[in-house]
Amino acid sequence: MSQVRALGFAFLVTMPGALGCGPAPYLEAEPPPQVTARPAERQAVVVVLQEPAPEPAVEGWIPDAPREGNPLGQVKAWQGDYDCPQGTTELTLHILSVRGQHVSALFDFHHLDSGAAGRYLMAGRVHPETGRVMLTPGAWISQPRHYVSVGMSGELSEDGSLFAGRMEHPLCGAFRLRPAR
Repeated sequence: MSQVRALGFAFLVTMPGALGCGPAPYLEAEPPPQVTARPAERQAVVVVLQEPAPEPAVEGWIPDAPREGNPLGQVKAWQGDYDCPQGTTELTLHILSVRGQHVSALFDFHHLDSGAAGRYLMAGRVHPETGRVMLTPGAWISQPRHYVSVGMSGELSEDGSLFAGRMEHPLCGAFRLRPAR
C-alpha cells in the first residue's frame, strides 16, 4: 500500500497544471486599454407650462337631471339661523304638510340676546326642477312686541343637506338651515 501512496504523491507533484494549481493564464494577458474620461456634455431640459383654458361662464346652477317630487316632504324640521335687524336669530322651520309643489310650514324663532321668541305660519311653493323654494308669511301663533313676519326665498342643495337663501325684507339678510336631528 505504501507504493500506491508514493505514486499518488508523485502524480500530484509532477502535474500541478492538471489540477488547476499552475500559473494563471489570465495574468499573462495584456492589461486592458486605458479609457480616458471625456467631460460630460451638458443637456438642457426645457419645460413649457401652458395656462389651462378658461372654463365657460355659467349664468346659474343647472342640475344634471330634474329632481323628482318635493324635497321638503322628506325632512320635517330644518334648524339654523337668519339675519335681521335684531341680529342673528335661531330658527326652526317645521314642515307641516306637502302636497305636490305646495308646502305649509311653521316659522319658529328665538333671539338669544333679547330673549324674544315667536311663531307664525307660512305657505309656499317648491320648484322640484331647480330646488327653489318661496315661502310667504301667514297668521301669527305667538308674536313678540315689535316683530313683523317675513317671507323666505332660497334653494335646497342637491343632496338635501342645506336649505339656504334670503329673508324677504329689505333690512334682513341670509338664512341657513340644515335638517334637524
